[in-house]
Amino acid sequence: MQASISKNIKHDPAFPGEFEVITLTNSKGLSVTLSSFGASVWAVEYEKEGVKIPLTLGYQEQADWATNPYYFGVTVGRVANRIGKAQFAIGDKHYPLVKNEGNNQLHGGPGGFSHRIWHSETQTNDKSVSVIFHIESQDGDQGFPGDLTAKVEYQLTEDNELIINYHALCDQTTPICLTNHTYWNLSSDALSGILYHQLQLDADRILALDEEQIPNGELIAVEGSAHDFRSPKLVGADISELENGYDHYYVASNHQSGQLNFIARLTDPASGREMEILSTEVGVQFYSGNFLDGSRKRENGELINKHQGLCLETHGFPNGVNHGHFPSMLVTKGTPYTQTTVHRFKHL
Repeated sequence: MQASISKNIKHDPAFPGEFEVITLTNSKGLSVTLSSFGASVWAVEYEKEGVKIPLTLGYQEQADWATNPYYFGVTVGRVANRIGKAQFAIGDKHYPLVKNEGNNQLHGGPGGFSHRIWHSETQTNDKSVSVIFHIESQDGDQGFPGDLTAKVEYQLTEDNELIINYHALCDQTTPICLTNHTYWNLSSDALSGILYHQLQLDADRILALDEEQIPNGELIAVEGSAHDFRSPKLVGADISELENGYDHYYVASNHQSGQLNFIARLTDPASGREMEILSTEVGVQFYSGNFLDGSRKRENGELINKHQGLCLETHGFPNGVNHGHFPSMLVTKGTPYTQTTVHRFKHL
């Protein structure tokens, strides 16, 4: 088997226009299917003895990708996660944002990057195959200042790594915080959720949340709590101690600026499959699929129920624009924003 790229142009009235579905495949049998709608991951699969094993959650119906209520696989921006009261300030200037989760903005707003069509190009070399998606965001888009251009590169290597490189540039100072929102499930059992996956997070603190899931500015030590994943632990081991599962930001303990740092390891003990995540980011949002509600079907026809997949979203501190002591997500005019996250698959 040779590494390859296949591309299909799709027409569907459920979508706002023509879009592309592109599949990257390496010579080891690992494939990543991507869509220019939301610059999103539609599937990560591994072919073994002629059988394709899904490692992610996806929708059975193509039209569900158009509304994508669970944000499956999308590139999230301009700002990932939540911004409290859908507003922020730069100096003396106040910026109200478009609300889409109560009084707050979630994942860049209702017209954010996740629900728009991106342009694409592909690249091939001896060691990898890639898709690069591009998008433009005008001044005032969802309330954010400045004309911004962004690109996201998905690179599949011969070493079974999925590398995501992010880049953005704006002509005004603006917050930028991009991430990917893929739901992972490494199990062979189509009906199995993620409670019996083992997770390790290199984080000794989480961000404290208010009643609307907005970081309030405080940091909490994970030691002695359900949030302690510093050593590998089953996702479901302590989840009953939480009101509705995990949806928290974990601050990387050993972050070194500008370097790829180990941040997470997810393992399916039954199959032995493992995914290691390295990132240049300062932390990761761990979400245990608490709001998967059975209203949509997975590729195999089974209902997508609570805790059937989990997200590990590497990005800056949520609501960081409203807490001056958080690492800043403000990117000054003309300064490139960059981020890299690597998903390294083992024992497939």
